[in-house]
Amino acid sequence: MQELQKNIAAVLEALKFSPENHPLKRHAAQLLIQAGRHEEGIRLLEEILEKESEPDTVHLLAQAWYDQGQFRKAEACLQRTGEPTPQMRMLAAKIALALGDAQEAADRYQEALEEDPSLEDPEFQEELQQQGAKVKARLKVLEFRKNALDEDVERPTLTFQDVGGLEKLKENIRMNIIYPFQNPDLFRSYGKKTGGGILLYGPPGCGKTFIARATAGECNAHFISLDIHRILDMYIGQSEKNLHELFETARRHAPTIIFIDELDAIGGARQQGQSAHSRALTNQLLNELDGIHSDNRDILVLGATNTPWFVDSALRRPGRFDRVLFVAPPDLEARVEILHIHLKEKPVEEIDYVKVAKKTDRFSGADLRAVVDTAADMAIREAMKTGQKRPITTSMLVQAVKEVKPSTLEWMSTAKNYATYSNQAGTYDEILEYLNK
Repeated sequence: MQELQKNIAAVLEALKFSPENHPLKRHAAQLLIQAGRHEEGIRLLEEILEKESEPDTVHLLAQAWYDQGQFRKAEACLQRTGEPTPQMRMLAAKIALALGDAQEAADRYQEALEEDPSLEDPEFQEELQQQGAKVKARLKVLEFRKNALDEDVERPTLTFQDVGGLEKLKENIRMNIIYPFQNPDLFRSYGKKTGGGILLYGPPGCGKTFIARATAGECNAHFISLDIHRILDMYIGQSEKNLHELFETARRHAPTIIFIDELDAIGGARQQGQSAHSRALTNQLLNELDGIHSDNRDILVLGATNTPWFVDSALRRPGRFDRVLFVAPPDLEARVEILHIHLKEKPVEEIDYVKVAKKTDRFSGADLRAVVDTAADMAIREAMKTGQKRPITTSMLVQAVKEVKPSTLEWMSTAKNYATYSNQAGTYDEILEYLNK
């Protein structure tokens, strides 16, 4: 606490020399509120809002009023901004519940989750339901826990509407995953079964996990995300048992999609000098995929890897991961959409998204995020110099593109070698097609 008071004194002293520096003033307010000096902090925030209705400041002030039990003032404060953030919607839900309007609170809570699923609060949701509010149920996602497979549940909101571009890939996923799950009788009449395995591969940072979750949002099916670190165990036989328990959980909740990220870590080629422990785990995965002792009907395993050439060939046989889909770096349409998403909550002037996107060929989604972060740093530096918030501009983004190099190039170089010299089965034809565009 003594260190906090020193920081407050230093910031307030700096504020004397730059009284219109709103970022500095907001920082001072945060420190004061943290130290329990709410009245002083609130006064500084009110001074900022007399000049500009900046969402972060509005949220900070509303939270301060809420923490003080001044719910009406907190409610009025949130109305001072046009487009609330997901965090502000969550605060509005808590305020509404505190004021006795449980259904209004449930509606605001639902809106917050639609925009940011990470805000889910089971205790708050239970309180809403106890007050008689109706909370809309969403598709369940089972996240693997070694000793609590059936209890650890979240709700995904992603669908293909959240995935810009990549229409060919989405249509492949519809035909191979979504339509069979939605129309099982039709597919069975043609001798096709629901379930099986599909392998997504491509350079890192291109959204394989994101696409898998969006696929779950399109299907009326449970989704289990396998965390390799929770499968592996130092004791002999325990890793295989953990993997079996995960598949058994999926079977209990069928129809289910199991997502295995970094498949090569659990199903790497056995001829590459694996230990006996690793070989046993790969064999267990093969047994689970084959359903030798269990019914795998309506169980689909979706694997993802950056290095498909290291995946054991036995995993690629019919009935296992026999369908392989290339997840390329985002196309122009997807890059425009990704830029929109990353700039959504940031101060920007009118951006020429297409111009920026055209300069980012072969950038991954992660690379595009780095471009936006670099441009944001430029705007922050100017804001700190002038004391005025500076929007991110097209020119800043173009300059950021020059500083951020696409991380996919090294992967493409390696993939080209495999596609050229180790492609007898035509598995990597999509890579060659992409590189020859």
